[in-house]
Amino acid sequence: MKSITTAATILIVDDGPDWLDTCRDILSDHDFNVLTATSGKDVIKIIRDNFVDVIITDLVMPEIGGLEIIEKIMALKEGHSCILMTSFPSIESAIPALKSGAADYLIKPFTPEQLLHSVRSVLKKDRLARDNRFLRAEMERIGHYGELIGKSDVMRELYRQLESAKGIDSSMLILGESGTGKELVARILHRNSIRSANSFVPINCAAIPADLLESELFGHEVGAFSGAVKAREGLFEAGEGGTIFLDEIGEMPLALQSKLLRVLEDKKIRRVGANREKAINVRIISATNRNLLEMVKEGKFREDLYYRLNVISMAIPPLRERREDIILLLQHYFSVFASKDRIAPSKISTQVRDALLKYAWPGNVRELSNLAQFLLYARCGESVEVEHLPKQLQAIVEQANEESFVQERSSSQLLVNDFSALYDLPLAEAKQKLADHFEKNYIKNLLIKYDWNVSQAAEKSRFDRRSLHRIIHRHNLKRPE
Repeated sequence: MKSITTAATILIVDDGPDWLDTCRDILSDHDFNVLTATSGKDVIKIIRDNFVDVIITDLVMPEIGGLEIIEKIMALKEGHSCILMTSFPSIESAIPALKSGAADYLIKPFTPEQLLHSVRSVLKKDRLARDNRFLRAEMERIGHYGELIGKSDVMRELYRQLESAKGIDSSMLILGESGTGKELVARILHRNSIRSANSFVPINCAAIPADLLESELFGHEVGAFSGAVKAREGLFEAGEGGTIFLDEIGEMPLALQSKLLRVLEDKKIRRVGANREKAINVRIISATNRNLLEMVKEGKFREDLYYRLNVISMAIPPLRERREDIILLLQHYFSVFASKDRIAPSKISTQVRDALLKYAWPGNVRELSNLAQFLLYARCGESVEVEHLPKQLQAIVEQANEESFVQERSSSQLLVNDFSALYDLPLAEAKQKLADHFEKNYIKNLLIKYDWNVSQAAEKSRFDRRSLHRIIHRHNLKRPE
């Protein structure tokens, strides 16, 4: 596999033949493809006729100088990186160079090592930028980041935050309601970190009894408490070099919070019953569904620990704030949970879709995942219908039907009672107006009832399909998106 340098093409621009030859020889000897120009006038033509990765240009040249060359190149917006070189170094020349878009600044005379280091650094930055642009484009296209699913704006913002956090080794706090996927985000942060080759250790602070939590975290020595018949390492030691994920950190007792703060400050732990401390190298990611600042005000959470944990924070949106992702997520979970004897439904009726979009989802994505398993267990066949739904979702459909009925009845009653409007019309026209209104609403409600299945609606209304299609067209009835 070729390295970055093998395929890279460098354009050198200098009116001095000695430096032009020197730079060309150095770069050619290290497998770069090298193009040269002795004036700024030739640069635009060369980069239009050739794929150029980096342009190295002298600052002072006749007619067109290096700054003007860089400005012209930047105006093309084609992603070329520029390195400026000069024999007359000064703050006055360096600042405009970097502001104009130069990626680096070399002072003549420079060594071959300095030239190579500059070129390779610029190429590396360009490659990372291209990779990030590609990744962002992929996220926009496929609507997921790792195991996170969603195309909504709030999820795309979360993907951007996760991408920006790559390589960061600071403590992080993940905020979000239960069921939103806080541990999933923590695992992605770990996988994207410099600790990815080491352990990810999840700890649910709410699930471990308070009197056992310290021993679970930091371990204990023989005889530290009743039943401690042998020494045991804690989860912090088990996660050495990796990431400790403290879920539901708001449930940690105050006494243990002070010990965790000491670990964060000193990078050392002490087993329960031990006399000596032990150095530890872990990164802590914590998560909570509670308002820690309110807990700080109430004296239930240490303020100094809060700021130690909250170096960087990320908020995961609840499902009700990204309703456009609900159907996408449901289809994803269908494909995940479906097996050969439980074929995933390929269709969701309009009423079911409306109910899913109106539901509050107090359990968030976890609740939606459970619904997908429930529907597969219910063996819906090809389509999910209202009767397959749990009672709380069926109630939403029934309420929507009642509201629709009341609205239509009110509309019809208003028309019937609007005598002044009807008396202004001839009898035949008034009767026709009432008949058209009734026909439109009768057919519309019938289509909604049968999920816009024209054959079933035609059979129920005793119309043939062609006549029903004419009525639908006459009243401009359209299936909602």
